[in-house]
Amino acid sequence: MFHIEAYILIKSNIMRLIKMVFSRELTNEEKQIILKLEKFVRKAHAQSDSHDYAHVLTVCDNSIKIGKEIEDLADPFVCICGSLLHDIGKTDNTFSHIHGLFGSSIAEEFLDGLLIKKDTTDAICRVIVRHTPTSMIPPETTEEKIVFDADCLDRLGLMGLIRGFLGKEGSMDKILTTYMERRLKDYEKLNFKVSKDMGDWKQQELEGFVMFLQKRLDDRLSSIEDLFEKEGIVSKKVKKK
Repeated sequence: MFHIEAYILIKSNIMRLIKMVFSRELTNEEKQIILKLEKFVRKAHAQSDSHDYAHVLTVCDNSIKIGKEIEDLADPFVCICGSLLHDIGKTDNTFSHIHGLFGSSIAEEFLDGLLIKKDTTDAICRVIVRHTPTSMIPPETTEEKIVFDADCLDRLGLMGLIRGFLGKEGSMDKILTTYMERRLKDYEKLNFKVSKDMGDWKQQELEGFVMFLQKRLDDRLSSIEDLFEKEGIVSKKVKKK
């Protein structure tokens, strides 16, 4: 569920920090393009569940925070546009399994319509492709690594684990086990020290919850024989013939 208060807060932080980050300030033209892009992305994510517009804004916020702290120079326009568009491929569930590649094609068409320079469009599209392991192409440029980390950070912690469950099919045990294993590995994939510093408390929260949840899963019964043994209601004596 998208909360308007969270949206206003995160958006105001983004606009406040835009002038303070990265290798340069955004031009007024770039700012106007971002605002147009925001309307497109917000509408596209209106029906999304786990990857709603609140997630998109959180990734933008994380990207800006990372970009402010690292020594590597990064283009703020590429990072912010890449963050806004990173999950645009998930707005169509048909292609969610290749959402990086699919989203890149959607973004390219929209950005071309805004008359953005081709090399800038290409850089943004590469961010979209490489932000997700499902594309099988790891991030290389600083901008790609920033958005990769920014997205990964929102998968950490208890809320990140819960987001991963939404809309998934299959048994509860399988879903929980699969996503617990994935989330625990996400922290180690972060590219920058500042990203790990930002994710420390979330990782600790996740590890504690996973231990609790794993204990509950281990206690679940799988057969009537398990119930007999647990409650001790069947005699263990072997009858003599």
